[in-house]
Amino acid sequence: MAAKLTTVDLIHKNGYPVETHVVQTSDGYILGLHRIPRPGAQPIVLVHGLMSSSAVWVEMGPSDGLAYILYRKGYDVWMLNTRGNIYSREHSRGRLSDKEYWDFSFHEIGIYDIPAAIDYILFATDKPKVQYIGHSQGCTAFFVMGSEKPEYMSKVTLMQALSPTVYNEGNRSPVLKHLGLLKGGFSMLLNLFGGYSISRTTQLIKQFHKYICTATRITSKICAIFDYVVCGFNWKSFNETLSPIVEGHSSQGTAAKQLIHYGQLQGTINFQRYDYGFLINRVRYHDRYPPQYNLSAVNCKVALHHGDGDWLGSGSDVQRLQQILPNVIQSRKVPFDAFAHFDFTLAMNVRPLVYDSVVNTCSNQGY
Repeated sequence: MAAKLTTVDLIHKNGYPVETHVVQTSDGYILGLHRIPRPGAQPIVLVHGLMSSSAVWVEMGPSDGLAYILYRKGYDVWMLNTRGNIYSREHSRGRLSDKEYWDFSFHEIGIYDIPAAIDYILFATDKPKVQYIGHSQGCTAFFVMGSEKPEYMSKVTLMQALSPTVYNEGNRSPVLKHLGLLKGGFSMLLNLFGGYSISRTTQLIKQFHKYICTATRITSKICAIFDYVVCGFNWKSFNETLSPIVEGHSSQGTAAKQLIHYGQLQGTINFQRYDYGFLINRVRYHDRYPPQYNLSAVNCKVALHHGDGDWLGSGSDVQRLQQILPNVIQSRKVPFDAFAHFDFTLAMNVRPLVYDSVVNTCSNQGY
C-alpha cells in the first residue's frame, strides 16, 4: 500500500501541509512543483536526480526526510519534478510523439525547467532569492543553467550539491562506461534502452545487475531497477523496511538521451553539450565538437558534498569541479567509508552524516 502513495500522499500521511503547483517552461513542458508551505519564510528548492521525483525528499519520513527537516527549521520548501517524471509528463501542445517528447537531456532541464521553477517560486513568494539543493542530475542541470543563463546566479543565495555529477573522468558505473565505449549510432543505443524513454528494466539490467547484488541479494526487486544498476547501491546503509516505498518511487521517468549524454562524458575531462556527431554538430553548434559549459559563470555560493563510495561523483572529479567553480564555500567529503550515490537520500544515517551539515550551511546564508 505504501508503495502506491504519491508525494502528496506521503506528506499528508505524516501530518504536514502540502500544495501542488504547476509551472510551464518556455518550450512547453508542464512541470509539477510540490510545496511544504511556510509563507513569508525563505524559499528553498530541492531538485531530484535522474529517474527520481520529489518523493525522494520525503520518503525517509519526518525524522530523516530532508524536506521535513528544512520545513521544521523554518524554510518554505519547494520540490521540483523535472520533465519526464510522473508528475511532469504533460506538454502544452498536448500528446507528442515519443520521439519528440523525450528529445531532451540535462541540458534542457538546466536551461528550461530550473529557471522556470525559480521564477515561479520568486513570484509566488515575493522573495528576491532562493536557496537550492540538488542531488546528482539536480546538480548537473544547475551547473548547466549557471553556464547558459548566468543571470540566474543573482537569484540564488546558495547552491548545495549532493553528489555533484559533472565531470565523469573517474566514473565507476559499469553501465555508463559501457555506453561510453559503444560506437554505434543513436538507433542502436535506443534498442538497448527499449525506446526513447527508459523503463524500470531494460536489456542493460540483465547485463549489469550483478554489480550491485550479491548472490544473497540477487532476488531483491531493487536489483532489477535501472536507477540502482546505473548508479550503484550500498546495502549496508539501507533500511530495508523502506524497500516498498523505495521500489514504488524509483524509475519515475527519464529520457534515454539523458543516459547517453552522461555516457558521452564518462572517462573524459569534458563537461559539454550533447554530442550529435561531426555532421549534426556543425549544423547545431557550427563546430565539429559540442561547446564546453562555462562553469566560471556559476558565481553564486556553492557547497559540495561527496562520498568515497559514489560511482558517479568521484573525489578527483569533485576536486576538479571545486577548482573551476569561482565561489565554492565548502567541499565536504562525507565522513563514512563507502558512502554511495543513493546514500545521500536513502542511508539510515544520512541525517547526521549529511543533512545536519546541509542545514547548518543553509542557516548561515541570508538573502
